[in-house]
Amino acid sequence: MRARIAALTAVSAGLTLAMAGPSWAAPAPTAGSDPHGPVITAAAAPGAGCPAGVNRPCAWQERGEQGVLGIAQVTAGHPGQLTLVRVDVKVQRAWGSPWETVASSTRVRYGSVRVTTPEIAALGPVVICATGGPALQPALQSTVCTPPS
Repeated sequence: MRARIAALTAVSAGLTLAMAGPSWAAPAPTAGSDPHGPVITAAAAPGAGCPAGVNRPCAWQERGEQGVLGIAQVTAGHPGQLTLVRVDVKVQRAWGSPWETVASSTRVRYGSVRVTTPEIAALGPVVICATGGPALQPALQSTVCTPPS
């Protein structure tokens, strides 16, 4: 059974959106991706934090008793920068089938940003993708994905 969760929560410094279930919008191609999908790059190990990189997203997953959490963060260039980060949990239901987004969270706020998806019971391989960077400069945003696990 797949949980279908939709939440919209206002927070003091920005906006957090969380969605679980089939993807309602595919991420637009950004720098660091191509028309065939996001560029697969190494991501931070769980709990290790992110590698130093201003305006570059990093993504990782944490497994809990109920499933998988996708986590991403972007370090802002300065505290006054409006920063965006989106994290997607993608699963592959059968070998060779397309990757399906089953959970997604987006956050926009001033300064550095970290966001977590709802916990998803995932069967099969899982990929966590993060898109982020300066919210007002989409050309400077990039996408990274973890290797399948």
